Amino acid sequence: MRPHPETISPTAHYTGTVWVRNGLAPASFATRQGEALYQGLRPMNAVLRAAGGPSLEAMLLARHQVIDHLLDRAIAAGQIGAVVELAAGLSGRGARMAARHGPAITYLETDLPHMADNKRAALARAGLGGEHHRVVAVDVLRDDGALSLSEACRELPLGRGLAVISEGLLNYFPRADVTTLWRRLRRVLAGFPHGLYLADLHLEEDNQGPLTAGFRQLLSVFVRGSVHLHFADVSTCRRELELAGFARSELHCPEVFTDLVPAADAVSARRVRIVEAWA
Repeated sequence: MRPHPETISPTAHYTGTVWVRNGLAPASFATRQGEALYQGLRPMNAVLRAAGGPSLEAMLLARHQVIDHLLDRAIAAGQIGAVVELAAGLSGRGARMAARHGPAITYLETDLPHMADNKRAALARAGLGGEHHRVVAVDVLRDDGALSLSEACRELPLGRGLAVISEGLLNYFPRADVTTLWRRLRRVLAGFPHGLYLADLHLEEDNQGPLTAGFRQLLSVFVRGSVHLHFADVSTCRRELELAGFARSELHCPEVFTDLVPAADAVSARRVRIVEAWA
Protein backbone atom coordinates (compact mmCIF):
# COMPACT_ATOMS: atom_id res chain seq x y z
CA MET A 1 0.00 0.00 0.00
CA ARG A 2 1.36 3.42 -0.96
CA PRO A 3 1.31 6.30 1.56
CA HIS A 4 -2.06 8.03 1.59
CA PRO A 5 -1.30 11.38 -0.13
CA GLU A 6 -3.80 13.49 1.80
CA THR A 7 -2.01 12.70 5.07
CA ILE A 8 1.45 13.79 3.91
CA SER A 9 2.51 17.45 3.70
CA PRO A 10 3.91 18.87 0.43
CA THR A 11 7.31 19.29 2.07
CA ALA A 12 7.38 15.64 3.14
CA HIS A 13 6.42 14.56 -0.38
CA TYR A 14 9.18 16.66 -1.93
CA THR A 15 11.95 15.93 0.56
CA GLY A 16 11.12 12.22 0.44
CA THR A 17 11.73 12.31 -3.31
CA VAL A 18 15.00 14.25 -2.85
CA TRP A 19 16.26 11.63 -0.37
CA VAL A 20 15.29 8.74 -2.66
CA ARG A 21 16.83 10.33 -5.77
CA ASN A 22 20.09 10.91 -3.92
CA GLY A 23 20.35 7.45 -2.39
CA LEU A 24 19.47 8.60 1.13
CA ALA A 25 16.17 6.72 1.50
CA PRO A 26 14.60 3.49 0.22
CA ALA A 27 12.57 3.63 -3.00
CA SER A 28 9.44 2.82 -0.98
CA PHE A 29 9.58 6.34 0.49
CA ALA A 30 8.90 7.95 -2.91
CA THR A 31 5.42 9.20 -3.84
CA ARG A 32 3.85 10.31 -7.10
CA GLN A 33 3.09 13.68 -5.53
CA GLY A 34 6.71 14.07 -4.48
CA GLU A 35 7.96 13.30 -7.98
CA ALA A 36 5.51 15.85 -9.43
CA LEU A 37 6.74 18.52 -7.00
CA TYR A 38 10.35 17.62 -7.73
CA GLN A 39 9.87 18.02 -11.47
CA GLY A 40 7.81 21.19 -10.99
CA LEU A 41 10.55 22.88 -8.96
CA ARG A 42 13.42 21.89 -11.24
CA PRO A 43 13.12 24.96 -13.54
CA MET A 44 13.19 27.41 -10.61
CA ASN A 45 16.11 25.59 -9.01
CA ALA A 46 17.97 25.69 -12.33
CA VAL A 47 17.37 29.44 -12.76
CA LEU A 48 18.62 30.19 -9.25
CA ARG A 49 21.73 28.04 -9.73
CA ALA A 50 22.49 29.66 -13.10
CA ALA A 51 22.30 33.09 -11.46
CA GLY A 52 24.74 32.03 -8.76
CA GLY A 53 22.03 31.70 -6.16
CA PRO A 54 20.83 28.89 -3.91
CA SER A 55 18.77 25.89 -4.94
CA LEU A 56 16.32 24.10 -2.69
CA GLU A 57 17.62 20.59 -3.40
CA ALA A 58 21.26 21.53 -2.77
CA MET A 59 20.36 23.21 0.53
CA LEU A 60 18.37 20.15 1.65
CA LEU A 61 21.23 17.79 0.85
CA ALA A 62 23.80 19.95 2.64
CA ARG A 63 21.84 20.29 5.87
CA HIS A 64 20.77 16.63 5.88
CA GLN A 65 24.25 15.23 5.46
CA VAL A 66 25.92 17.60 7.91
CA ILE A 67 23.37 16.58 10.56
CA ASP A 68 24.19 12.95 9.71
CA HIS A 69 27.90 13.65 10.19
CA LEU A 70 27.43 15.34 13.58
CA LEU A 71 25.18 12.52 14.78
CA ASP A 72 27.62 9.83 13.62
CA ARG A 73 30.43 11.67 15.39
CA ALA A 74 28.57 11.76 18.70
CA ILE A 75 27.62 8.07 18.44
CA ALA A 76 31.20 7.08 17.60
CA ALA A 77 32.42 9.05 20.63
CA GLY A 78 30.17 6.96 22.88
CA GLN A 79 28.10 9.97 23.92
CA ILE A 80 24.85 8.97 22.21
CA GLY A 81 22.99 5.65 22.38
CA ALA A 82 19.46 6.80 21.56
CA VAL A 83 18.06 9.14 18.91
CA VAL A 84 14.66 10.80 18.56
CA GLU A 85 13.90 12.48 15.24
CA LEU A 86 11.03 14.97 15.42
CA ALA A 87 8.65 15.34 12.47
CA ALA A 88 10.72 12.76 10.61
CA GLY A 89 8.42 12.70 7.58
CA LEU A 90 9.83 10.50 4.81
CA SER A 91 13.45 10.91 5.90
CA GLY A 92 15.65 7.85 5.46
CA ARG A 93 17.99 8.80 8.32
CA GLY A 94 16.48 6.38 10.81
CA ALA A 95 16.88 3.44 8.44
CA ARG A 96 20.46 4.41 7.58
CA MET A 97 21.51 4.94 11.20
CA ALA A 98 19.87 1.70 12.31
CA ALA A 99 21.71 -0.20 9.57
CA ARG A 100 25.01 1.53 10.33
CA HIS A 101 25.02 1.26 14.11
CA GLY A 102 22.75 -1.72 14.79
CA PRO A 103 21.83 -2.36 18.45
CA ALA A 104 24.36 0.26 19.59
CA ILE A 105 21.53 2.79 19.23
CA THR A 106 17.77 2.94 19.65
CA TYR A 107 16.20 5.17 16.99
CA LEU A 108 12.70 6.61 17.41
CA GLU A 109 11.18 8.40 14.44
CA THR A 110 8.30 10.64 15.49
CA ASP A 111 5.55 12.52 13.70
CA LEU A 112 1.87 13.35 13.99
CA PRO A 113 -0.30 10.21 14.15
CA HIS A 114 -1.35 10.05 10.49
CA MET A 115 2.20 10.62 9.27
CA ALA A 116 3.56 8.10 11.76
CA ASP A 117 1.18 5.50 10.30
CA ASN A 118 2.43 6.28 6.80
CA LYS A 119 6.05 5.98 7.91
CA ARG A 120 5.47 2.60 9.53
CA ALA A 121 3.91 1.38 6.29
CA ALA A 122 6.82 2.73 4.21
CA LEU A 123 9.34 1.01 6.49
CA ALA A 124 7.38 -2.24 6.37
CA ARG A 125 7.35 -2.22 2.56
CA ALA A 126 11.14 -1.92 2.62
CA GLY A 127 11.50 -4.64 5.26
CA LEU A 128 12.88 -2.12 7.75
CA GLY A 129 12.21 -1.24 11.37
CA GLY A 130 12.39 -3.42 14.46
CA GLU A 131 13.18 -3.40 18.15
CA HIS A 132 15.86 -0.72 17.81
CA HIS A 133 14.16 1.35 15.08
CA ARG A 134 10.57 2.33 15.75
CA VAL A 135 8.02 4.98 14.79
CA VAL A 136 6.07 6.79 17.52
CA ALA A 137 3.32 9.41 17.26
CA VAL A 138 4.42 12.73 18.81
CA ASP A 139 3.07 16.28 18.67
CA VAL A 140 6.07 18.54 19.28
CA LEU A 141 3.83 21.29 20.69
CA ARG A 142 2.58 19.15 23.59
CA ASP A 143 4.27 19.60 26.95
CA ASP A 144 3.28 16.29 28.52
CA GLY A 145 0.83 13.43 28.41
CA ALA A 146 -0.26 11.45 25.37
CA LEU A 147 1.60 12.33 22.15
CA SER A 148 4.21 14.39 24.03
CA LEU A 149 7.94 13.96 23.53
CA SER A 150 8.47 13.29 27.23
CA GLU A 151 5.99 10.40 27.06
CA ALA A 152 7.68 8.90 23.98
CA CYS A 153 11.09 9.09 25.65
CA ARG A 154 9.91 6.85 28.48
CA GLU A 155 10.64 3.98 26.07
CA LEU A 156 14.34 4.85 25.93
CA PRO A 157 17.15 3.45 28.10
CA LEU A 158 18.02 6.10 30.70
CA GLY A 159 21.66 5.05 30.95
CA ARG A 160 22.50 6.10 27.39
CA GLY A 161 22.94 9.55 25.91
CA LEU A 162 20.07 10.97 23.86
CA ALA A 163 20.16 13.03 20.67
CA VAL A 164 17.05 14.86 19.47
CA ILE A 165 16.90 15.99 15.84
CA SER A 166 14.55 18.52 14.27
CA GLU A 167 15.26 18.95 10.56
CA GLY A 168 13.13 21.26 8.45
CA LEU A 169 10.81 21.93 11.38
CA LEU A 170 11.72 25.25 13.01
CA ASN A 171 10.95 27.41 9.96
CA TYR A 172 7.27 26.57 10.31
CA PHE A 173 7.01 28.16 13.75
CA PRO A 174 7.23 31.74 15.03
CA ARG A 175 10.06 32.56 17.40
CA ALA A 176 8.04 32.14 20.60
CA ASP A 177 7.11 28.58 19.65
CA VAL A 178 10.73 27.78 18.79
CA THR A 179 12.12 28.99 22.11
CA THR A 180 9.34 27.15 23.98
CA LEU A 181 10.23 23.98 22.08
CA TRP A 182 13.89 24.42 23.02
CA ARG A 183 13.03 24.66 26.71
CA ARG A 184 10.89 21.53 26.39
CA LEU A 185 13.71 19.65 24.67
CA ARG A 186 16.21 20.73 27.31
CA ARG A 187 13.99 19.33 30.06
CA VAL A 188 13.77 15.98 28.28
CA LEU A 189 17.50 15.82 27.53
CA ALA A 190 18.35 16.60 31.15
CA GLY A 191 17.14 13.12 32.10
CA PHE A 192 19.94 11.40 30.17
CA PRO A 193 23.73 11.17 30.76
CA HIS A 194 24.42 13.19 27.61
CA GLY A 195 21.91 15.33 25.73
CA LEU A 196 22.42 16.59 22.19
CA TYR A 197 20.12 18.68 20.02
CA LEU A 198 20.71 18.90 16.24
CA ALA A 199 18.67 21.16 13.97
CA ASP A 200 18.80 23.44 10.96
CA LEU A 201 18.16 27.17 11.20
CA HIS A 202 18.20 30.19 8.88
CA LEU A 203 19.67 33.47 10.18
CA GLU A 204 18.99 36.94 8.84
CA GLU A 205 22.71 37.66 8.45
CA ASP A 206 23.09 34.68 6.09
CA ASN A 207 20.03 35.46 4.00
CA GLN A 208 20.39 38.88 2.39
CA GLY A 209 20.11 40.12 -1.21
CA PRO A 210 17.66 39.75 -4.12
CA LEU A 211 18.55 36.15 -5.00
CA THR A 212 18.02 35.09 -1.42
CA ALA A 213 14.71 36.95 -1.35
CA GLY A 214 13.63 34.93 -4.38
CA PHE A 215 14.73 31.75 -2.67
CA ARG A 216 12.72 32.61 0.44
CA GLN A 217 9.67 33.26 -1.73
CA LEU A 218 10.13 29.84 -3.30
CA LEU A 219 10.33 28.28 0.15
CA SER A 220 7.19 30.11 1.28
CA VAL A 221 5.23 28.77 -1.69
CA PHE A 222 6.69 25.34 -1.04
CA VAL A 223 5.65 25.18 2.63
CA ARG A 224 2.37 27.03 1.98
CA GLY A 225 3.13 29.63 4.63
CA SER A 226 5.70 32.05 5.97
CA VAL A 227 9.35 31.04 6.29
CA HIS A 228 10.52 32.44 9.61
CA LEU A 229 13.99 33.90 10.15
CA HIS A 230 13.97 33.84 13.93
CA PHE A 231 17.33 35.40 14.77
CA ALA A 232 19.50 38.14 13.33
CA ASP A 233 22.83 36.46 13.95
CA VAL A 234 24.72 33.64 15.64
CA SER A 235 25.16 35.37 19.00
CA THR A 236 21.44 36.09 19.35
CA CYS A 237 20.56 32.49 18.62
CA ARG A 238 23.16 31.09 20.98
CA ARG A 239 21.87 33.38 23.71
CA GLU A 240 18.36 31.95 23.29
CA LEU A 241 19.71 28.41 23.48
CA GLU A 242 21.53 29.35 26.68
CA LEU A 243 18.33 30.83 28.12
CA ALA A 244 16.58 27.57 27.25
CA GLY A 245 19.12 25.76 29.44
CA PHE A 246 21.66 24.40 26.96
CA ALA A 247 25.19 24.40 28.35
CA ARG A 248 26.99 24.99 25.05
CA SER A 249 26.09 25.38 21.41
CA GLU A 250 27.56 25.89 17.96
CA LEU A 251 25.87 27.12 14.80
CA HIS A 252 27.90 25.41 12.12
CA CYS A 253 28.33 26.66 8.57
CA PRO A 254 27.92 23.51 6.44
CA GLU A 255 30.85 24.48 4.21
CA VAL A 256 33.20 23.83 7.15
CA PHE A 257 32.52 20.13 6.58
CA THR A 258 33.17 20.10 2.83
CA ASP A 259 36.04 17.59 3.14
CA LEU A 260 33.69 15.11 4.81
CA VAL A 261 30.37 16.15 3.25
CA PRO A 262 30.81 17.17 -0.41
CA ALA A 263 27.23 18.50 -0.62
CA ALA A 264 28.15 21.14 1.98
CA ASP A 265 30.19 23.02 -0.63
CA ALA A 266 27.08 24.22 -2.48
CA VAL A 267 26.22 27.94 -2.57
CA SER A 268 22.89 26.98 -1.02
CA ALA A 269 24.64 25.58 2.04
CA ARG A 270 25.68 29.10 3.04
CA ARG A 271 22.04 30.00 3.68
CA VAL A 272 21.55 27.52 6.51
CA ARG A 273 23.20 26.86 9.88
CA ILE A 274 23.30 23.54 11.69
CA VAL A 275 22.62 23.81 15.41
CA GLU A 276 24.66 21.54 17.69
CA ALA A 277 23.57 22.18 21.28
CA TRP A 278 24.51 20.12 24.33
CA ALA A 279 22.34 20.05 27.43
